[in-house]
Amino acid sequence: MNKVGVNQSLPQFSGTQRAFNNDYSNAMAAGDPRFNVKQYDRAGFSRGGAQMNQAGIDSANKMSQGIADAYGNQLQNNVFSSGIDLQGQQAQGQFAQALGGLNTQNAYQQQMANLQRQQTAIGLLGGLLK
Repeated sequence: MNKVGVNQSLPQFSGTQRAFNNDYSNAMAAGDPRFNVKQYDRAGFSRGGAQMNQAGIDSANKMSQGIADAYGNQLQNNVFSSGIDLQGQQAQGQFAQALGGLNTQNAYQQQMANLQRQQTAIGLLGGLLK
């Protein structure tokens, strides 16, 4: 019987950890009050404590939202990656079933050919012995 090996690897979705690291580092950078205080600067006025306090609040909000988004994106990427893996496994299963069907059909045809040869041989021997 024929042997068929599937040496094809499953499709991979890469880049999820790099994307998470990028999102997470951006969230941490957004949590720096020195960056967020710049939006409250006005020409001719010095920075006060209230501006730094508000910048700290904004930083905490942006950082927490950024971290939540980073983990949410990682979860979505993991779901997408799992879907790709499942589709690849399903395709391999269907391919294996199709190969099994072809091998079964091939074996059936070989047995029918053997039976036909046997019947032909019996017919010839029967004709000689008459």
